[in-house]
Amino acid sequence: MKSELEYFDGLDNRKEIIALLFRLGSNTKRAQFIESLIPHSLKGFAECPMRVTGNCDPVAAYYMLVGVCNELGVSINLVAQKLEKEVK
Repeated sequence: MKSELEYFDGLDNRKEIIALLFRLGSNTKRAQFIESLIPHSLKGFAECPMRVTGNCDPVAAYYMLVGVCNELGVSINLVAQKLEKEVK
């Protein structure tokens, strides 16, 4: 059975997510967005403190998002919705 991320992960979706991450405008804003996802963890990490440090360009941020979804159980659909809303 495919995971939510496997269904979501297509070239068009990846391009759109990276474009939205670029439009957030700065490493700091991308890092803050990723940090804001942790409370949505479905694997018991919702209360854990997390800081994104270092490079957070759009491509690095995309891979961090994938990690948050895979390892911490955050819904990629939720991430996409929140990211679209944040950019608007």
